Amino acid sequence: MIVVEWLHRLDRWIETALYYLAGLLLVIIAGIVFYSVVMRYVFNDPPLWADEAPRALSLWMVFIGVAVATKRGRNIRVTHFIDKFPARPRVYFETFMHVLVLIMLGGLIWYNIPVLRLQNGGTMLTTGWSYWWVFAPVSVGSILMLLYQSRLMINTIINYRENWKKAQ
Repeated sequence: MIVVEWLHRLDRWIETALYYLAGLLLVIIAGIVFYSVVMRYVFNDPPLWADEAPRALSLWMVFIGVAVATKRGRNIRVTHFIDKFPARPRVYFETFMHVLVLIMLGGLIWYNIPVLRLQNGGTMLTTGWSYWWVFAPVSVGSILMLLYQSRLMINTIINYRENWKKAQ
């Protein structure tokens, strides 16, 4: 029981850290864009790096944010028709939906690995950052979403079984 409680605490800590990291990235991006606009239109001296940095940081923000949304079960899904079905077909449809999402996430990870290998040696022109930092959020976010989506699918099945046992 102590291990399970510790894992739950770790899971909440990771979720909270990801949530605040995404928020911090949003603030940093807004600050960089504001700085860039002021430097461009007030001082006529735009920083060249201010185009690449927000682009790279926004990818991290989006994929981390989507992972948090997936963890919380707040990802976009249409349940209007699924909710009309009885419990047993509904759990099949929901499980099928989860499997499709897992396949898509696996594909994103699988096809992003060669891109990461290809871009590992290159650097962005103005920031000097490796292109790896631009393409890595796809894999990192997809791995997090894969874990969280798997948990949602398992919870869907467990909830159905518990409700089915109560109904009998």
